[in-house]
Amino acid sequence: MESLDRKFLIACVNTLRSYLPKVKEAVELLSEEEIWARPHETSNSVGNILLHMAGNVRQYLISGAGGAADERNRPAEFSMREGASKAELLGALERTVFKACAILEKLDSAQLLETRTIQNREQVLLDAIFHSTEHFCYHAGQIIYIVKARRDHSFPWWKHLEAK
Repeated sequence: MESLDRKFLIACVNTLRSYLPKVKEAVELLSEEEIWARPHETSNSVGNILLHMAGNVRQYLISGAGGAADERNRPAEFSMREGASKAELLGALERTVFKACAILEKLDSAQLLETRTIQNREQVLLDAIFHSTEHFCYHAGQIIYIVKARRDHSFPWWKHLEAK
């Protein structure tokens, strides 16, 4: 039987891996211009959200859990108004998620209770991993909602649960 710590880490890996294709499918429905469009100045574009998702996963999981240098520029994730194409943004997010998942798969139970400095705060690694996973899902939902609103599109991911 798998230990609780392994089940937790596998659940986080599976969650990241299951939401990534949903994000990719949604973003592919947008034009290059729509990637950077904002409804108003206080909102973020899909491009900003993709940068932010990758930045968070990199900071919390690749740096915080994996020990890589933290070179995140969080304000830049939100200040960009144009730049990378959707293929570049999705490729960067995919590489980041795959690298983070590889790190999570190698962690051991003792590491989960270690304290790490992430975003200039001391955090128990288990909490940081949980935060980054739920943060990824939260922003995936934002992107999916934006695409549904722009395209009047219904994704088929849960059709099997509809009553017949």
